[in-house]
Amino acid sequence: MLKTVLFLFSIIISTGAFAQYKVVVSEKSVKFNDGDYNSFSVTIYELAVKEVEKLWKKEMKDMKANVSSKKGEMKGDDAQLKSMGENTFDIYSKAIKTEKGVDISIAFDLGGAFLSSSQHSDQAKEMKKIIYDFAVDGTKEGIRGILKDELKTQNDLEKQEQDLVKQKEKLENNIENWKKDIEKAKNDIQNNLKNQEDKKKEIADQKKVVDAVKEKEKSVK
Repeated sequence: MLKTVLFLFSIIISTGAFAQYKVVVSEKSVKFNDGDYNSFSVTIYELAVKEVEKLWKKEMKDMKANVSSKKGEMKGDDAQLKSMGENTFDIYSKAIKTEKGVDISIAFDLGGAFLSSSQHSDQAKEMKKIIYDFAVDGTKEGIRGILKDELKTQNDLEKQEQDLVKQKEKLENNIENWKKDIEKAKNDIQNNLKNQEDKKKEIADQKKVVDAVKEKEKSVK
């Protein structure tokens, strides 16, 4: 199993697939239902939108937020995090499917101002790390899902190979049995030919008996 896992990862590496998994948290203004907010955005690879949303909802609940969804967006009310200070904060987030993966944008309402690197350097740094770790863990989970499917395919192929090996062994056994049957048939043919010769002699002798009886019949006058 370990060899199979290493083999699959070697394929990913050799094809340069890891190049697309670069996780970068960017900061920009993003349009939400209620307005444009300064947000932190990141791409998560190899997961569907619903899976990303599920994971992020769990992340918000870990921050003790009251989580809700509306019009394609997720919100976490009254979140708490020691590194963010004693005050609660609200979280606005939305996940969108892109060609590369799922882009999730997250805005933090601190109460009167949205979290930004320029105004809240330490807090923004801490939150960027949380989002970065979230994206890395999410991407790894997605890859593990792919690996699970590929391992299943690999196991199915190995089972098929084993079936073919057993089939070959069965055919080889059949050939051996057929060889024995052929050898027996050859012997039976030789015996049959000998029996035919013996039978011909018996017939020839019987014809002589028959001819003799016919001669006896003719001699009667």
